[in-house]
Amino acid sequence: MSEGQVLIAQLNQALLGVFGHGIHTCIAIVALWATFFSKQRRSKKRHIMISLIVFLYICATIYVASDWIYAIYYSNEKGNESSSFVYNLHRASMVGLGIITGTADGITIWRCWIVWGRRWSFVIPPILFLLAQGVCGCFAFQRCLHNLPVTTTATLYDAVTAPISSLDIDWTMMFLSFSLGTTLWCTTLIIYRLLTIKKCTCVYCRVIEILVESASLHAVGLIGWMVLININAVASLYAPSLYISMTAISPTLIVARVASGNARPDDNWEASNGASSLRFGSAARSTSMTTGSELSADIDLERSGSGMTDGCEPAESDVDTEKGADAPKNRRTETICDHVG
Repeated sequence: MSEGQVLIAQLNQALLGVFGHGIHTCIAIVALWATFFSKQRRSKKRHIMISLIVFLYICATIYVASDWIYAIYYSNEKGNESSSFVYNLHRASMVGLGIITGTADGITIWRCWIVWGRRWSFVIPPILFLLAQGVCGCFAFQRCLHNLPVTTTATLYDAVTAPISSLDIDWTMMFLSFSLGTTLWCTTLIIYRLLTIKKCTCVYCRVIEILVESASLHAVGLIGWMVLININAVASLYAPSLYISMTAISPTLIVARVASGNARPDDNWEASNGASSLRFGSAARSTSMTTGSELSADIDLERSGSGMTDGCEPAESDVDTEKGADAPKNRRTETICDHVG
């Protein structure tokens, strides 16, 4: 890769990052507007959702701003006194990228947990992936601090794809791999859950629900970045800008949908878990009621048969109560006796 190609790619990826951040800005504004003007009660959970939207936007803004400053400085190749400041700013952007990735994965795990009726057995593997991802991210940042030379030509691409020896571990690729495992696990479970529950009347709404709830944008951006890093092409310089926008937008849509009240209520997911058991219980109750009614009918029939064997003479108690509510019953007995006679 020549110096001219790196220069052009650095400027283009900065412009691409600004474009993606503009889309993220519009989505964040609409999300906050829908959240503030929704008719739902202002609960503590809703305030947490709003804080997550703002936090993701701040981290994405820091990354895009630092990347833009670095691209301008790199194209001018001036100001050696500020090289240390710009490089430290670029390090901060890498930290922001890691924080956004971890936050997005955490929100995806939380949504998977809600969708599956708060059952922990479905989210234990992605939680372990997230913990391993945090450890690998710390090692990757430490390696970047010690191995990347502080020069005016150092780029984020150099930090991510710097050559390593056979004894070293590519902590950045492991970080992305664990993040990909978390995302694919939760995305697959969420899509399967949405496809197996009661279908919506509108196909368009169902497609939108699957795209938003499953965090598919995050998965697509992560896969694209890993592929471009492995082929070691010039296009890999564009991957972080696209990835940061898609990773920040995906959880923003999930959180905004929940906070604004447009998502399914949490009770619906839990109710769908026990729907089959409720149906089984009602069927069992109806079966027992049917059995009980048949048993009582048999007892009545046996009593009628015992009366017929005695010469079809009604008992004194039956005669005494004939004037009351049991008169139809005695008439029914007399009719049976006539047929038998």
